[in-house]
Amino acid sequence: MRFLWRIFGVAYEELMFFRRQWMWIVQSLLAVGGISLLASAWGGLGALRHMAVALLVTGGWGVGLNVAGQSIGYDRFFGEYERRVASPLTPAEYILGYLLGSSIPFLLSELPLVLLLAVLAGISLAKLAAVLLLSVAAMFLGLFLSLSVILRIKNPMNVSAVTNPLYTLTTVLPPVYYSPLVLPEPLRSLSAAAPTVVLVDLGRALVGQVNAYPLWVSALGTAAWLVATFVLMLRKLEWGLG
Repeated sequence: MRFLWRIFGVAYEELMFFRRQWMWIVQSLLAVGGISLLASAWGGLGALRHMAVALLVTGGWGVGLNVAGQSIGYDRFFGEYERRVASPLTPAEYILGYLLGSSIPFLLSELPLVLLLAVLAGISLAKLAAVLLLSVAAMFLGLFLSLSVILRIKNPMNVSAVTNPLYTLTTVLPPVYYSPLVLPEPLRSLSAAAPTVVLVDLGRALVGQVNAYPLWVSALGTAAWLVATFVLMLRKLEWGLG
């Protein structure tokens, strides 16, 4: 139980930011609603089904890469990280607490709207549950990637200056909100190197939509990114007296 209470303690502190800056939640809701209306206006229910999957996966991705990653990055520059190290917290409790605290606003605000859109688009709740598990994997992968970069930054001004463009680069430019099938070769195959592309393509397969890559390619790509970014993060996540 101590393990859980420590995680909840870190999560509660992270939640205080959203309590004081609740307009971030409003902004997220407007973005999800606006992009869904845009997709359905241009592509109908088919586009809305695709967007529901993409929004679920990128929601988890953004929590890990942009929200939790930035918070931990700023901790290291403003002395909070040292306080955590001096406490009974373990690195796992520290990271899990930040992920939990960062994900609760998403779960309470964006997620119900995305689930509603998915149901309206005809996706079953059982299939949505599978995509939600994929969103959790995306959250961890996003955090590992973010920290593998942030922990190597020397200037605190560069934390958000790096993570914000990194989020845009991994969600807007590659075929995440649109299908890789619209791209010609070799761009379609090259796009499979992006972690968000294969994650969303796995989500399409889980809900019965047409996927662009063989399942083994997407699964292997996701696993490779998880292992590589986890190792890179651990090499810079110093903890304790060492």
